[in-house]
Amino acid sequence: MSATPPPTDGVPAEPFPWMSKTKPTGPYRFTLRSPASEAVMGIFLTVVGFAFVALLLRDPSTPAIAVAVLLFVLTVGPGVVLLVMAVARARWIRAYKRVHGHVPPY
Repeated sequence: MSATPPPTDGVPAEPFPWMSKTKPTGPYRFTLRSPASEAVMGIFLTVVGFAFVALLLRDPSTPAIAVAVLLFVLTVGPGVVLLVMAVARARWIRAYKRVHGHVPPY
């Protein structure tokens, strides 16, 4: 069961609300609060994962293949998760805007 109350204004609950609630500070802050930034980071991680595989599979030895698979899983996995999160949050933002007439505050 969820601890969040059911919505009263016709907008479903925000997916992944912890993504828009954190406000990092400092000179090197990097936020993924908007669906666009999540999608860009997801695409970047996916491309980097395929680049790792392409570079490491030039040497067909067993350790190189093992490292290629490990790096592929470690980069493409989070990349795909971020892309799914971006799609879910973009759909929620469109529903929020349709009901309230403006985008939610970030």
